[in-house]
Amino acid sequence: MISDKTPTPLGAEEAKLFRDVCQAAGYTSPRLEERFGLLVPPPGDRLPAELSAGLDQNATPFDVLAKAFFLGTAVDAETANALLPTGLIDACRQCGLWIEDGTDYRPTALVVPVGTALLASDLQRIEYQDDERFVPALCDAALHLHAVAIRQRVGKTLDLCSGFALHGVLSCPHSETVVASDLNPRAEAFARFNAALNGFTNLRAVTGKLFDAVKGERFDLILANPPFVISPDAVTTFRFNPIELDGFVRQMLSQAVDHLEEGGILQTICEWVEMEGQDWKDRLRGWLADSGCDVWILPANRQFPASYARNALAQTISDEAELAAEQNKWENYFREQGVEAIQGGFLFIRRRAGENWFDVTQLTKPIRQPIGDAIARGFSDRDLALNDDGDALLASRLAVANGLRQVETSHWKEFRWQRDSIVLHLDDGLPVSIGVDEYVRTLLETFDGSRPVSECLDLFSQNVGLAIETGRKQGTAMVRSLLKNGILVATGR
Repeated sequence: MISDKTPTPLGAEEAKLFRDVCQAAGYTSPRLEERFGLLVPPPGDRLPAELSAGLDQNATPFDVLAKAFFLGTAVDAETANALLPTGLIDACRQCGLWIEDGTDYRPTALVVPVGTALLASDLQRIEYQDDERFVPALCDAALHLHAVAIRQRVGKTLDLCSGFALHGVLSCPHSETVVASDLNPRAEAFARFNAALNGFTNLRAVTGKLFDAVKGERFDLILANPPFVISPDAVTTFRFNPIELDGFVRQMLSQAVDHLEEGGILQTICEWVEMEGQDWKDRLRGWLADSGCDVWILPANRQFPASYARNALAQTISDEAELAAEQNKWENYFREQGVEAIQGGFLFIRRRAGENWFDVTQLTKPIRQPIGDAIARGFSDRDLALNDDGDALLASRLAVANGLRQVETSHWKEFRWQRDSIVLHLDDGLPVSIGVDEYVRTLLETFDGSRPVSECLDLFSQNVGLAIETGRKQGTAMVRSLLKNGILVATGR
């Protein structure tokens, strides 16, 4: 059972000691991935024996910290006392991060590294998953949102549906003020603990449903990892969308508009449904019609109801008969609702006066490294690409993006190679793959940032033997597409 107690914030000296000990011990994300093959903590009540194997033999400070605060299992007190500073042992006991249990220290919370930060949360337990008081540990969705989060200097940031305030804490260095808001009062306590643990004083933690706790406030950046799993039961937990189908995400977006400053951006990871007989893009476009916001959607995966239900349910149900029965219930629900598929990915909106745009960029592979700068650049590049003002585009200077790779396939026929396809892959920034032809490849070779687009199009026309007017018309359409996909980028010259 989850305790109502949460760790009490450490003082500045104790917090610095904790950070210094973890750094010296190599208790970092890369080391955890190297040791366990994981970046997120596994469920402690389903912990494979091989994960903890060897941690008690020739123990090191890393082993003690990883066993207690990543795997969430008890550590031998004598070993911990010998390997960790007395000040850290006492601080963990006094703030409630672990308790003495016979000859062991038993952790009451996890403390997981993400970048240079350390983030505490409840222990990762399957039995806790649907308890409304549960403050979940680091998960893949949170890491994915972290990877796309814009990290430019802003005035005010909101970590919405914050949980233990991963995004809020990581936003503190580049925000004047940060607010972490969650429906769960225990999340507020963890947010305060994590701000203190990382030495930040510019984070305010509050409790309330969606924007209730920040009424009248506006933000330059909102990061949201809401409950988005779609199920037949409208329940309130950190996982499940509490409104029918994807209604909670729609409600969050509609309310967010009034909490964004002009130019302010909301970034969320979420899921939405495809309804039979309706284009899902038109459906989502309708959510934000006349909102005064640009909308940028990055779909990452698409599942049919059967696989979606099984993947979601298997996270907490291990009995095959129970799993099959619940899956059948979910499938019937989706069938009755007319759901054809469920999509997942990122949805960004930006409040901006003027003619707003709506764009979709299909992700072609997982995002492994932070690409916040590429996302920020993507907004400005779309302003140029989707603007009806052709003169602004023709006057701009563009260059081929770093990390562009070409893959060409051909087949042998009649004593020569015949080309089948040319595919461009963008490996830096936003991962994109697009098929092109010889014309596009020739066009790209004219862009080095030194001349305006108009001159590049004229040179392209000469190279392929087109009339200038025809080359400009066809080339402009290609440039808009390449700019949207990040293949071309504005140089700012």
